[in-house]
Amino acid sequence: MPLQLFGDFGLAGGEDVAPNPLQETQMCVNFYAEVNKQNPKEILGLLGCPGLIQLGAAPGGGAPAFTAGMTAWALPSAITGLPVRGMLDLPGGKQALVVIGTMLYVMDTSFNLTSVGTLLTSTGVVCMVANNGVGYGVSGTVVGQVAIVDGPNGYFYNYLTSAFYQITDPSFLGADRVVCIDGWFVFNQPNSQAFYTPTQAYGTTFGSYYALKDGAPDNLISIFANKEMLWLLGERTSEVWYNAGGQFFPFQRLVGTLMQTGCKAPHSVSRFNFEGQDGVIFFGRSERGENVIIRTRGFSTDVVSTPAFGAEMSEFSRLGIRTDDAIGYTYQEDTHEFYVLNFPSADTTWVYDGQSTLLHKRRSYDPYAQAWHRHRSNCYMNFAGMRIVGDYQCGAIYQLTRKAYTDAGWPLLAKRRSPHIWDKGERGRTFMASLQLDFTTGAGNQSGLGSNPQVGIAISRDGGHTFGQRWFTGLGAVGQARARAMWRRLGFARDSIIDLEVIDPVPRDLVGATLRAFSSGYAGQDMRPW
Repeated sequence: MPLQLFGDFGLAGGEDVAPNPLQETQMCVNFYAEVNKQNPKEILGLLGCPGLIQLGAAPGGGAPAFTAGMTAWALPSAITGLPVRGMLDLPGGKQALVVIGTMLYVMDTSFNLTSVGTLLTSTGVVCMVANNGVGYGVSGTVVGQVAIVDGPNGYFYNYLTSAFYQITDPSFLGADRVVCIDGWFVFNQPNSQAFYTPTQAYGTTFGSYYALKDGAPDNLISIFANKEMLWLLGERTSEVWYNAGGQFFPFQRLVGTLMQTGCKAPHSVSRFNFEGQDGVIFFGRSERGENVIIRTRGFSTDVVSTPAFGAEMSEFSRLGIRTDDAIGYTYQEDTHEFYVLNFPSADTTWVYDGQSTLLHKRRSYDPYAQAWHRHRSNCYMNFAGMRIVGDYQCGAIYQLTRKAYTDAGWPLLAKRRSPHIWDKGERGRTFMASLQLDFTTGAGNQSGLGSNPQVGIAISRDGGHTFGQRWFTGLGAVGQARARAMWRRLGFARDSIIDLEVIDPVPRDLVGATLRAFSSGYAGQDMRPW
């Protein structure tokens, strides 16, 4: 049958550029799909990804910030060597630790930073965990202690006494990751199968308390604590241990939990809740292949990434671009649980959404070079009632919120590229009579950028190989809630794709889309575009 379309054409969706783009070439950048089954206007819509509001910054750092009346976008950051490397909210919720460059800061709920220590490295992820233990008081233990590791070095900071020092114990073997279970600090030894602990719970003295992830011969890549269990993620396999209270080493392997899946990036590991069950999520690989996002359920693993994700990661590998430096974190937004996976060397960011089970991208944008870059966040914590992230370049600390429509003064460009629009039955030409997008309208700014907000579309008529000029229409100045984003007489093609963009700093949630289209084989059609 010839195509006759009046309504939704799959515009709401995720990032899915297939290995062969002629099969699928959907893009979803700084939008994510929202599923609503409570008798809504549309079950599936698109929401704009959250922007950034600066809350604080290290000395000499900071973002430009967005101010009312701005008429031009801020220039790219001139500060590129001041990364926020790690953050930890401390017990009690009144303070947090933040590592920016070489400095360790204590941050209060007003986001004031006080320097309390200096690390020996200036780049790379810093992992931190607190033992709390206030009132434990056993001889030889230190309560209120935070273990800090940056790869080759380890440090302790006591948030009760403000004492900071480097670990110089010769039995400390370095660590990329550290966790705390039942008062035991657990460290991995880089480039080995080994992991180790101090000689007692809440202790800071090291000795012969070590063990091997030896269920399989691959090296240990990362460690993670989930539901009072110690997850040991190797190059190709993973296993789970628990605190058995052993005399010579506290932890013991949980028999029958070996998983034939490993981890590619040590700092990609995070906790993820799916269907009410807390599991582990990470950038994975195995003896059978790699470049997949793995989510665990119990002691089984599921691949939640798509061929599009795997194809892009494989292309990075072919070009010699690292992906094993990926950094992952999770956070909740309403009913969504997001796993954000930054790739510093590849300069991109992918996000898995547990509500829709779709992937999308989050990227920063340079309007002067017209270039995409990775998302500005480098680490995350939930603190002071806000979602807090740290910048990977300029030492800024942000609130991550959908009430912001810029990246702290830099543009937040949202892009969505539709599925192929074609006549599957007769493979004839299709005429697109009109397109209407149901955006939030009339929410423009009083002056400056966004006072006359626009949405633009460009159309490919050759299956996505090339796109024509971008046609803009208004989203309505402030108060113009009846404005419609609509285009008419969009022309003929055998294989069309619509690409839409919004860069103005205004709400850009998309409730639905209606495309009125007919194939050339449809007899008796009304071709009028209204």
